[in-house]
Amino acid sequence: MKTRLLVLVCAAMSLVSSAFAQNTQETAPDSALQTTPADSVAPAYRKWNIYPVAYYTPETQFGFGTKLVHVRKSKGTLPTDRPDLYSPTLVYTTRKQILTSLSADVWRKHNDQHLHTQLEYSDYPYFFFGIGNESPDDAEEAYTSRTINFYGQLERKIFKKVYLGARYEFKKETIPEVEPGGQLAQKSIVGSEGVVASGLGPMLMIDSRNNVYTPSTGDYHQFSAVFFGKYLGGEDNFTRYKLDLRKYMSGLGPGVLAVQGLFTFTVGDAPFQFLAPLGGVNVMRGFLEGRFRDEDAAVVQADYRFPIKGRIGGAVFGGAGQVSKRIPDFALNQFHLSGGAGLRYKLNNEGMVVRGDVAFSNQGMYLYFAFAEAF
Repeated sequence: MKTRLLVLVCAAMSLVSSAFAQNTQETAPDSALQTTPADSVAPAYRKWNIYPVAYYTPETQFGFGTKLVHVRKSKGTLPTDRPDLYSPTLVYTTRKQILTSLSADVWRKHNDQHLHTQLEYSDYPYFFFGIGNESPDDAEEAYTSRTINFYGQLERKIFKKVYLGARYEFKKETIPEVEPGGQLAQKSIVGSEGVVASGLGPMLMIDSRNNVYTPSTGDYHQFSAVFFGKYLGGEDNFTRYKLDLRKYMSGLGPGVLAVQGLFTFTVGDAPFQFLAPLGGVNVMRGFLEGRFRDEDAAVVQADYRFPIKGRIGGAVFGGAGQVSKRIPDFALNQFHLSGGAGLRYKLNNEGMVVRGDVAFSNQGMYLYFAFAEAF
């Protein structure tokens, strides 16, 4: 069983920030923004940070790149208004692979309107273990994915912390390399020859977090139903429902308890790329991304995040997850378990962090370094 090692060079991040950060501010420093009265307005505020990125995986070997983070507030915003975030990332590996992404998180009209969008291109190796909650380790087969991903969602506040909107998703993936004799090589699984999928649907969001990046109180609940179809330019007709429930609680010791319940349900002839997965840097750390996948998935995970000193913090976490073909097939004794601990470094006063986690499961030990909390 191959293990994945992902190493992001973030040691001495304070030196990196000061060496690479380019701040363009049209007002007082961050500390002054925090003390502005709630009923006053502020001048425009812009900040640029450039972070070097480096990592190693058995699949890609060494990868090097950069991540640009641009945070801004428009003139006339209130202290309670959430900042806009724009973040392009570019990575090149020693196997001549290119991994790129461009994301934008935009808030308007004093948090009444929200736009979140991301465009990605990747040429990246993955593992496929088959479909089901009990797919064996020896079913592992490698394949290479060349993928263009795009999603965009737009919401508008309709009542206090309640937002209503729509989400669009597009994926075009080719699979130039598969393992000879494997399940994907037999082309009997939907998506084994690649996929073009296009879907649109409604979404409902309840958001009362006190901070977008590192909340300490509040809730974040989101429900989406995305209908993929040939009528939108895709190759298959299927629907994906997702319910994401999060709660953040302070007052339990020095830290913050974050709890998430994530439930995904797929209906129709969905390619394996759209089946509900377990594993990865955000969902069930301790398992390879997509280690288990099926039509439905249920995941419950919790983080306890606490300060250590200055900008440095820590976290302990655990999770339980299961995939199934049908909802009635879920069983309490069939959940996969994982857990671990890690460190956090606060990048700026907006609350963005870089994290390093060590996670354990019956699959072994996995290391993760990433920007932003898992949830």
